[in-house]
Amino acid sequence: MGYTEKVVIIGAGISGLACAYRLGRLGIPCLVLEAQERAGGLISTIRKDGFLIETGPQCPRFPPLVWQLVRELNLEAEFIAGDPGAKRYILRDARLYRVPFSPAGLVGTRLVGLGSKLRMLTEVFGSSRPPLCEESLAEFVQRKFGAEVLDYLVDPLVSTIFFGDAHKMGMQSAFPALVEWERNEGSLVRGAIRARKSKRPVPAGDPSRKAASANSSRDSLRVTDALPSLGSFRSGMATLPEKLAEKLHGEIRYGAGTTSVAPLPKGNVAAAAWQIDLSGGCRITAAQLILAVPAYVAEQLLANAAPELASQLKAIEYAPVCAVAWAYDRSQLTNGLDGFGFMVPRREGLETISTFWNSSLFPGRAPEGKVLMTSFAGRGTNNDTATMGDEEYSRIVEAENARALGITGEPQEQVVWKDLRALPQYNVGHAQRVAEIQNLLHRMPNLAIVGNFLRGRSIGDCVEVAFRAAEDVHSRIRGAII
Repeated sequence: MGYTEKVVIIGAGISGLACAYRLGRLGIPCLVLEAQERAGGLISTIRKDGFLIETGPQCPRFPPLVWQLVRELNLEAEFIAGDPGAKRYILRDARLYRVPFSPAGLVGTRLVGLGSKLRMLTEVFGSSRPPLCEESLAEFVQRKFGAEVLDYLVDPLVSTIFFGDAHKMGMQSAFPALVEWERNEGSLVRGAIRARKSKRPVPAGDPSRKAASANSSRDSLRVTDALPSLGSFRSGMATLPEKLAEKLHGEIRYGAGTTSVAPLPKGNVAAAAWQIDLSGGCRITAAQLILAVPAYVAEQLLANAAPELASQLKAIEYAPVCAVAWAYDRSQLTNGLDGFGFMVPRREGLETISTFWNSSLFPGRAPEGKVLMTSFAGRGTNNDTATMGDEEYSRIVEAENARALGITGEPQEQVVWKDLRALPQYNVGHAQRVAEIQNLLHRMPNLAIVGNFLRGRSIGDCVEVAFRAAEDVHSRIRGAII
């Protein structure tokens, strides 16, 4: 009995696409099974009446590996660099305050009081060590800087980036570098400085190279300077998965929902293999299987084949989110929307988590004289919100944004979408759980798992994990041939 496919990847989100693309570059063709009729997963762009609406990442960062992918796909001309210095705001007591990303900004901010400022600014002169057991992010920040810093600086940032709860999020799971800096240097600032000095050079052509050069003479402790460049594409973030899918073309089978996977006994074939059953009744045998689906989908597929592994995957929590995109005439707003957008601390008691000012971030997001913004919400501060319909819920979020930004009148366009399991949460114990998942996978050498619930939720993290998985599969196949 021969193999129908040498490698099968289930899932055509950015992780599955990147894995398949890398395998192709290594000379290994594969079959990608996607249950939906489109590729890209969470990355999707709606192009409607001159507006460009992102339903996934609004303005992600492009680390070197992603920029390498952009170059290989010949998308440099489509790339639009974001402004790393664009103003970010935090809402406190119905007013917007600029986020302080530098010592000078921290001194002048009214988001926190003098005591909190002193604790942050003098951290470099102190020394501390993390506890032996994993702390939550809230415990870490309260220990180092106090509750006010947690509530009005850390919480809104974490909620915006991760849709997460600082009281659940684990330091070793979500921010291992900070734990290492404190453990090795006794100070986050000293650790950050040492890490920055040892940072590898930025590749030629990466847009962050120019930004880093331009910022080299500025405050050396400015947070945004040390990060990869952020940006998007002229036609939206969907350009990246669309181009990858175009490159893969015949290797992707759409509308191919998988109902079950099961390992075949070695006695049935020349070597261990996987049997894959599709919803249409088709059955595929693969020498190597890669799951590029959310943890809860992988758990369902592996429930019978690998119950111990499935149990670990099932324990990974996902956060829900509701997103609303609005279009207005610029004359309807008193706020000039100068910057990135604003974030809302949990203590403000609002449903809104953050609002991105899309038409201020990049050109071509809205027609002349119009503005486009996208809000992410879903804190459940109102007990009735869980049972509300899309329209009723969006009106609550619309009213919150209208008060914050001085908006009058109804939106001219509105798009609402929900995801009950939007992003995986790196809660306390997650790092240990991922280590156990990897240990279990080592016992199943022809099975790999990739996705944003393993080592990082950003596009860059997903691409890195996917590339590594592809290279591991390539090594195994070459080793079998030799």
